[in-house]
Amino acid sequence: MIFMKISPLIQEAEDKLSYHRPWLKFYNKDTPSSLVYPDKTIYEMLVDSAQQYPEHVALHFMGKKIKYKKLIQEVDNCARALLELGVTEKDSVTVCMPNTPHAVVMFYAINQVGALANMIHPLSAPKEIEFYLEYVESKYILIGNFSYPNLKKIQGNLDLRKIIVAKINDYLGKRKSMSFWAMEGHKIPKIRYNQDDLLISWKKFKKLGYQSSRTVESKKECGDGAVVLYTGGTTGVQKGVLLSNHNFNALVIQCLAHLNDERFGKISRDKIMCILPIFHGFGLTICVHLPICVGACSILVPKFNANIFADQFAKYQPHYIAGVPTLYEALLRSKKMKKSDFHGLKGVFAGGDTVPVELKRKFDGFMKKRGGQVTMQEGYGLTETVTVSCLVPHADDRLGSMGVPLPDMLYKIVKVGTTQDLAPGEEGEICISGPTVMLEYYNNPEETDKVLKVHDDGFKWCHTGDLGYMDEDGFFYFRSRIKRMIKSSGYSVFPTQIEEVINRHEAVALSCVIGVPDKYQIEKIKAFLVLKDGYTDTDRIKSEIMSLCREYLATWSVPREFEIREELPTTLIGKVDWLKLKEEYAQV
Repeated sequence: MIFMKISPLIQEAEDKLSYHRPWLKFYNKDTPSSLVYPDKTIYEMLVDSAQQYPEHVALHFMGKKIKYKKLIQEVDNCARALLELGVTEKDSVTVCMPNTPHAVVMFYAINQVGALANMIHPLSAPKEIEFYLEYVESKYILIGNFSYPNLKKIQGNLDLRKIIVAKINDYLGKRKSMSFWAMEGHKIPKIRYNQDDLLISWKKFKKLGYQSSRTVESKKECGDGAVVLYTGGTTGVQKGVLLSNHNFNALVIQCLAHLNDERFGKISRDKIMCILPIFHGFGLTICVHLPICVGACSILVPKFNANIFADQFAKYQPHYIAGVPTLYEALLRSKKMKKSDFHGLKGVFAGGDTVPVELKRKFDGFMKKRGGQVTMQEGYGLTETVTVSCLVPHADDRLGSMGVPLPDMLYKIVKVGTTQDLAPGEEGEICISGPTVMLEYYNNPEETDKVLKVHDDGFKWCHTGDLGYMDEDGFFYFRSRIKRMIKSSGYSVFPTQIEEVINRHEAVALSCVIGVPDKYQIEKIKAFLVLKDGYTDTDRIKSEIMSLCREYLATWSVPREFEIREELPTTLIGKVDWLKLKEEYAQV
């Protein structure tokens, strides 16, 4: 189907540089070492599936089934509606949605017209939304009605042309809509569309497409930028990662090659739970684009709740689950999940953060006790490579390892701060090269040059900012983060960003934010404060700082604890020594 000849990158590496890939011997017998990739856009991959599998179910959403023949119709109609609004190939369209059909349809429609998809979290704070839209000069946004109040607070600061407002019950039947209204919908403020020409409902937006006679013709190619996802990169400052059609499609092909095993059989009828958010590469690629490329089904879950997950799992019997460690922690504690049958599972994948060895043991045992024939496979990746680029082989489950590189991905360890290769067993910075490496940080050449470097071998390598090593067999191990970043519940949290907000308060003389160990979140965010002279009402100050954080930061970036101290440890040059604070908790 797709595994034919060696890619030019790897062939050159093998022939001219004698690149050693010791991990190849751990691929299963059906997994090729190198691949061929389609010269297609993200949208064109959907077209292929819709033509080949029109009657297959593409999306499940709260009881609603959308077949491929219907999905492609909705995407094409959405693309025409975007043209009616004035969207061109030079524009970016922001998607601020949870995992719903609106978001999937819009994602592919944006790609069809050749615009840039700017994917952001639906719970972003007002100032964050403002930043994301200004960053890519986005004049169009799809946003949920529950998120719109945050946009409304700052929309006067933006040069917006149209705000498309979606509701969960746009894709629900009458009975489901009434049930949703009773449980959640009545809490959402009503939007008055006739008072603001900027606003248009999803249903009226769709009508624009039905009434349009436009033909959608994009001149974009597979190597062009298609999507912007966000990361803190190397400095802790939010940056947009510009990814191409080729980046997304290459990762799909690599993952399919990894699954190219007789254990999995034909996967066009398989189902995957899409609980990971689609504003993140893991959720968008592995849980949406991958199944869509092969005619499989994505079960969209807009909000994680262990009991809801258990109900959906029992109802749909998915073949694959992908999640962050905290998801699996929550499932272990769920009484409903204890009644689940795992016989039908073909794969369970974990990423977004390091999986504690004890968690993996527990969840593997949890599945086995309930008929599961698979074990959790940990992976490693970063937004700069879309998502996963290294995965533990099913046949060689080494505890503590993040696995071996996917086909066509090159990994190596270099001495920190250099491009000097290190031998197996030596710790250094993890570097990655291959077809999923990003194009750039969007309009940020300075930060791009810090991360993407051409080494003496002539290849472009992504410096991850992570410390690790490779063993003699080619298995890689993560040790720590060189860059200062917290991973909490699978989200990347950047201390400097939080400190900047905290320091706005008039009472704060000094602040330092770190991640401290937490059984559920892996790391929870804690802020240490030194107050200016004369400020003694600590409870009031903590409350005001908390309000400030909630205004400027996403929910997952807000500190869970505040501790006021007389002083904070400092380095020899007077900087706050955050590593010393971390050491206090390492010794507990």
